[in-house]
Amino acid sequence: MSAAPAQEIRVKCRAMNARLLGRAEYDVLMSKKSVADIAIYLKKETSYADALSGIDENDVHRGQLERAFRKSLYADYERLLKFVTGGYRSVIRAMFEAYEIDDLKQVISSICSANERYLSPEDIEYTRAYSKIPVASLLGAATMEALVENLRHTRFYKALAPFASREGEQPDFMKIDNALNLVNYKAKMDALTKHDPGRGGGGAVALFGYTVDIENILFVYRIKKLFGYPASRIVPYLIPGYFRIGQKFLYALAECDDIVAMEGMIEKSAYGFLFPASRESEWEALRSGLFYGLHRKNLRASGQIASVPSIGGAGGGAGGGAGGGAGGSAALSYLYLKETDMKNIIMIVEGVRYSQPTGRIASFLIGYGPSSGGGKLASKNIAIRRNRGNMRK
Repeated sequence: MSAAPAQEIRVKCRAMNARLLGRAEYDVLMSKKSVADIAIYLKKETSYADALSGIDENDVHRGQLERAFRKSLYADYERLLKFVTGGYRSVIRAMFEAYEIDDLKQVISSICSANERYLSPEDIEYTRAYSKIPVASLLGAATMEALVENLRHTRFYKALAPFASREGEQPDFMKIDNALNLVNYKAKMDALTKHDPGRGGGGAVALFGYTVDIENILFVYRIKKLFGYPASRIVPYLIPGYFRIGQKFLYALAECDDIVAMEGMIEKSAYGFLFPASRESEWEALRSGLFYGLHRKNLRASGQIASVPSIGGAGGGAGGGAGGGAGGSAALSYLYLKETDMKNIIMIVEGVRYSQPTGRIASFLIGYGPSSGGGKLASKNIAIRRNRGNMRK
């Protein structure tokens, strides 16, 4: 892709991003007295009007809003897939197809819980509207064995075949979830490394690599803290990314049985600024703030992918490789910010529903206040750790 189309994509994504809600709109939503009032405002005053057009604001619930928002997000994926050409189109498609896995997880969760939760075609909207897998193949399966057989000719069969449950055997959802996560990871990473070789600290590969590293750290910590599992039950579930932390570090973390010691190990790692010891309640907000800031910075960058600060001292500078990386990376950042906007709205809906104070609701919103400025947070803390080594194997 030439420079001009890439710039056109970035301009288009910025225009789409300008239609998302900001602090002023969030303030208005938090001032509402009911979910109905929120729905009326969203329908009349925001870019979500079309997505919510079929909803009765006098009889609206969270599930309806979430389904409407998903449809709006999927429509944006469709627009960008038509607009983006070159290598990054396959990257965006890989990201889009991840929602097919989310649908599949919902179905499997229902099966593992003895179908206690009824699923409708609307609950698996991606599959209903975009997948080649018939909805009936998923919703009509009462057992893992039946589901796996229905998926025989799909990309999921090889990963799920070992879990076809036998009579009297309860499916292990944790193992199944991990198998699907690996399918998801491989599809995304294959597309990214082929079309955006920006591993050295910039570009979409770096952003995805940071995500995988952080997910692995959180997974090990939470499983040890909640269940006390030995390393042998944790290591097989790690996503094999090892972007700025190595396999050796994660294995050592999984071997540690002292939670306080684990927190100390994490705090000294390349991502330590996201995991201050004894302040676990802040971890999620710090992580969300980091990625919110990085994606906003990436979208605002002019002419090339924004330079992503090197975490742990390796690499640096802008990346993006061939194939119009600048425009394609902007599209990925916009889609991330759109999904963040949707999450913020749902958080406000829940806060208003339960009559929570405005200040408390605002504290959970990503990117709302100065403390959520992920870009500044990252730059400040990454600079401190530049010379500590990246702890890679």
